[in-house]
Amino acid sequence: MKPHQQMRLLHRTMRLAAPLVPISRRESWRNEWLAELSYFLADSPDEAQQLAEGLVADALALRWISIVNHCRAIDRRSPANCLRTLFSVFALLSGVVMSQPTLRHLILSRWGPMTFTVFLTLAVFTVPSTVVISRFIECDAYEGDAASNRRRIARWAFLGLKLLFVVLSSYLLAVALFRPLYQWVGLLANFLLMVSAVLFNVIAMGWAFRDQRGRCPTCMRLLHSPAHMGQPSWGLLASNLTEEMCDQGHGLLHQPQWQTSWFNNAHWLQLDRTWRGLFRP
Repeated sequence: MKPHQQMRLLHRTMRLAAPLVPISRRESWRNEWLAELSYFLADSPDEAQQLAEGLVADALALRWISIVNHCRAIDRRSPANCLRTLFSVFALLSGVVMSQPTLRHLILSRWGPMTFTVFLTLAVFTVPSTVVISRFIECDAYEGDAASNRRRIARWAFLGLKLLFVVLSSYLLAVALFRPLYQWVGLLANFLLMVSAVLFNVIAMGWAFRDQRGRCPTCMRLLHSPAHMGQPSWGLLASNLTEEMCDQGHGLLHQPQWQTSWFNNAHWLQLDRTWRGLFRP
């Protein structure tokens, strides 16, 4: 291969590999490869050609490292990440339903608001059962910063948004699964849709209440590092519970293994600000 043809091939390979490199490292990556290839081209063009075969592989490796670092940097315990995940699920289901002309026509017709009203009514009626199943109310009153009006409003707003997204997602999932059965089973598809409404609402809303119960009441981050305390035989005169903590140092949640006269409900131990320096990384 002639020198000018080899140079053209090397530049074409670099233009192909450069977009794969993260933008923050693209310029330095390009300069380093140009320096290496120029050095080998002057002495051994064949070695330069062999070296250039690693351009794409090196760019892919840098992109993969960037993706891994980005995933590790995601704060999966934060309430914002929870809402983003729920919104992504809702957006995905909306795209699936709206991409099908038949389902899109039904959703936008009178059938859509009517069935959603019934679905929402069933969701409201399932709230008491899901609260009981998730043991959401079995927690002592919060104290300190967690009991302030601002924190209380933030907790209810966060719970309301979660319930909104899970109900909407459950409705779209039920429509996508059971409405296409109408051409085979007729009106039975609407009955299956309503049955699934109860089932999906219980599962989705139960998760929302359990998730809320397992979060710090001050910052709404997921608690972690569960540690068992006590002995299984203890129940009347000592504790048999699981302790979880907030990684920001706001407090500890003590959840009993079973209800006893000594320890009936989950107890939140609010820590003062002097403890937070020990918890933060």
